[in-house]
Amino acid sequence: MKRNKLFTGMKNTKVIFLMVAVVGFLFYSCNKEEETPLDNTLASSVIGTYTGTLKSTATNQSSPATLNVTLINDSLVSMHCLSYNFDSTFTMQLYQNYDSIMVCYTGQDFFAEYGHNRNNYDFCTNRQSGWTNNAWMNDGNCWGNMNQGWGNSNWAGTDQWNAWTNHMNTQHNQNDNHFGGFNPKMNSCIFKFTIQNNSNYFEVFEGVK
Repeated sequence: MKRNKLFTGMKNTKVIFLMVAVVGFLFYSCNKEEETPLDNTLASSVIGTYTGTLKSTATNQSSPATLNVTLINDSLVSMHCLSYNFDSTFTMQLYQNYDSIMVCYTGQDFFAEYGHNRNNYDFCTNRQSGWTNNAWMNDGNCWGNMNQGWGNSNWAGTDQWNAWTNHMNTQHNQNDNHFGGFNPKMNSCIFKFTIQNNSNYFEVFEGVK
């Protein structure tokens, strides 16, 4: 009888261990899924490693370079560019612009570049005609509302349902600079890095994945 009880206890222990292992695996799988962007999101269209060149506008010289784009959320990515004597990592908000995806600074980087913070009249993906301010939506860190704000002068265009047009009209002055974007159909990216020293110039990355 003692042997049977010991054997039964060992079986119960194995069953409990197996259940714990299965629950742990399911929990891990759920967490891994949360780190993966959903299909048809802005981030899912651009994440990956781009291989190309980095060209200086000061010297007109090019060197091999890579740009690694990783997920933060469905409309926010981290971009790490590495080349000879060049290493830069930065965060960019993504905006749909018809077949292209444009990028802009966010948070303190946005304030440092443009001298003011973004307001709430901003959305990342294009809206269907008829979308109104009653349809608040959240695309990662990008909120939607009617196109109205301090920068709304229509200088960037009249298609207010286009996310990039709305962003330019509601978040920017007319002379604000932007530095690049993605062409998902071509799997390509172009981005200009501003280099500030005795004579300001750009390092321009161009690459494909």
